[in-house]
Amino acid sequence: MTAKPDIISREEIEALQAQVKFLTLKDSRRIAFYEYGDPAGMPVIFCHGTGSHVHVMLLHHAAKRHNFRIIVPDRPGIGQSDFQPRRKLLDAVADISTLADHLGIAKFGVMGISGGGPTLFACAYALADRLLFVVDLACAVPLYTDPQALSKLGTMDRVYARLGAKLPLWLFQIPFSLLGFQQKTMKSPQAFAKMMSSSMCPADSELFAIPEMAYIFMRDFQELFRQGAKGGAFDAQLVYLNWGFDLRKIKTHVEIRQGAEDRWIPPMFSQYLSKTLPDSTLDLIPGQGHFYHMAYADDTLDAVTRLIKKQEET
Repeated sequence: MTAKPDIISREEIEALQAQVKFLTLKDSRRIAFYEYGDPAGMPVIFCHGTGSHVHVMLLHHAAKRHNFRIIVPDRPGIGQSDFQPRRKLLDAVADISTLADHLGIAKFGVMGISGGGPTLFACAYALADRLLFVVDLACAVPLYTDPQALSKLGTMDRVYARLGAKLPLWLFQIPFSLLGFQQKTMKSPQAFAKMMSSSMCPADSELFAIPEMAYIFMRDFQELFRQGAKGGAFDAQLVYLNWGFDLRKIKTHVEIRQGAEDRWIPPMFSQYLSKTLPDSTLDLIPGQGHFYHMAYADDTLDAVTRLIKKQEET
């Protein structure tokens, strides 16, 4: 493992934040997207977790070193992307395909973390002919109505999963909006990290003791609630409810990387995924939590580079 986490500075965060780009779709919706890393590198569309594009900035330095062009669209209703009423998970496939066409990209890799799992697997299910690789960095899977799986979550995640799976959107927005209210009242990165502490293992707590790490995720959630709670609540419910496609029908190889001590996405989730997908590899990383994949970006992209070489050899 890389000896030291590579955390982007506050100044770089705000500079990258200012480089937003937009794509207007046929239905007149705008997608906001960002690019990190090497502009001439291998294209990778990244499915951000619950939050927004901001946490993917942690890959920026390593992506430059490893020659990856990281493209991150905010999902509808998040950041500056327009809300899409009655959105279904597979609708994301058309948005991502259109974005790739707009950028002149025929084939690309897809990566995702946490709440980006549904979008990642929708792409693996429906866009296999365009994908160079699929990498899951401790992604959500459709287990949020399983009592045993719920028991493995941190307190806050367990509460929201139970509410999100039962309540209609208009009602789920109310408790979900409390997170947004906290983002407006908590201007301190340390206060934000404390709010999330119930879902952190020791390794994640150590990372969030770094002021810049706490800052990037505070900004991440501020972007999540830029337009209010509706978009984020809708996005979260898509994770908790029926996904509308069968994981067993995904034929593309999926590389799964999971911190063995993760409390946000417990290892049970990735173990379920590795047993369900027809073709996958699970790498459990001892002693690490949910944010290892982003904070130790060189390790993550080293693994992706090895995967690409292995696929090219076969």
